[in-house]
Amino acid sequence: MLECLGLDDRVERAYRLLLERPESAAALVTERLGLTPEDAAATLARLHALGLVEPLPDDRVRPVHPAIALPPLLARARRELRTEEQRLELAAAAAEELAAQVVQDAPPDSAETQINRGSAAALRCLEHITVTATQRLDALAAAGPAPGITDPTDYTPIIRFAVRLAERGVTLRVVMLDSINYLAPLVEGARRMRAAGVEIRTAPALPVWTLVVDDEYVVSALDPDDHTQGSLLVRTPGAVAAASELFERYWLTANPLDGEEPDRGGAPLTRAQKQLLVMVANGSKDETVARRFSVSTRTVRRMIADLYELADVSNRIQLVFRAAQLGWLDSSELDRL
Repeated sequence: MLECLGLDDRVERAYRLLLERPESAAALVTERLGLTPEDAAATLARLHALGLVEPLPDDRVRPVHPAIALPPLLARARRELRTEEQRLELAAAAAEELAAQVVQDAPPDSAETQINRGSAAALRCLEHITVTATQRLDALAAAGPAPGITDPTDYTPIIRFAVRLAERGVTLRVVMLDSINYLAPLVEGARRMRAAGVEIRTAPALPVWTLVVDDEYVVSALDPDDHTQGSLLVRTPGAVAAASELFERYWLTANPLDGEEPDRGGAPLTRAQKQLLVMVANGSKDETVARRFSVSTRTVRRMIADLYELADVSNRIQLVFRAAQLGWLDSSELDRL
């Protein structure tokens, strides 16, 4: 309890022990606390430096009364706290100045287009959105990490951006892929966002990462298949209207998070499983499926194994044949992707 005054647990226990024995041999600390002679000597030296004990003849020590010894330590701690608060205030002022400088150095709002080429520039754009968005943000979280996020396995940065926006009072709606249910970190991240007030739905497939910010501009991936290429920001009213309409179409047909329903065709499949089945039937390779679902090829193989178990088959040919028999597929769905 006295750590803030400079007493660690061992020193505090020694002080309390000595208070029970007003004049004690220094060896008492060694015996009662089970310390080595070296540790006991260091503990007594610390007590003496703090003004909590006074040495006596014959290798004895006397504890100074707490009402006398502790007030100076409290006063010093308060001075240090005030000094630290002043340092924090200066740091906060410097942080605000830097943030204002970054906003000032950003491309003018009047620029109709802005190419954020490369991951660093795309990440700077995401950070700018996090700081400056004021009303709403609609996002299509397509396959792969958001432009600017370099580690495809680490979803923490984009989740942190979303939570910070929500905490600032910005309304967020996000459509994610149904396949997040196969990725525990994404499921956990989605729940964290939802707990912060983000509205989340899921869809079987999405065309490209798209962000509509305050109904004023749109940010999308430069290359849907390679997000390291960066992002494109467009402010033209037509582009904003088109992106908003695209988002609304996906939002209206998407499922609530954790509320995925069976496919309307009557098969006991989720929409993600139906999408996977169509891709398998069309001969898509595991790598292609992985890119579409934003998962690893290992996860794709597990997803296909789940379909095998559901259809009671052991390979892809049998799966497609059995799916057709059960009415899970029809000819119009083949070669659709």
